Amino acid sequence: MDEKGQSWPEAMLSLVIVMVIFSSLLPMATRLTTSVLMKKNMMIAAETSFQAAIHYRTGGEMAGVRTHEGLDYHWTVFANEICVTYEELRGVHSKCTGL
Repeated sequence: MDEKGQSWPEAMLSLVIVMVIFSSLLPMATRLTTSVLMKKNMMIAAETSFQAAIHYRTGGEMAGVRTHEGLDYHWTVFANEICVTYEELRGVHSKCTGL
């Protein structure tokens, strides 16, 4: 047959491909991006606790704030522990390490 344009099966195949992309691949990419961002924030909190330990040992500072990419990491020293708290997409998180 000499048709001009798309046929019905081609249109259905295109629709199925678009549905697969938006129903599975896009949410998976969003979940992966969120997971990587949370791990990055945990790593920065660990760096902040290391820097806090240096400030505590050298200058005796008991609390402080570090800002990284617009996110504040508050650290405090209490009972031989350094706790870093920061706010994330899913709420406030805290990471404590011993001195």
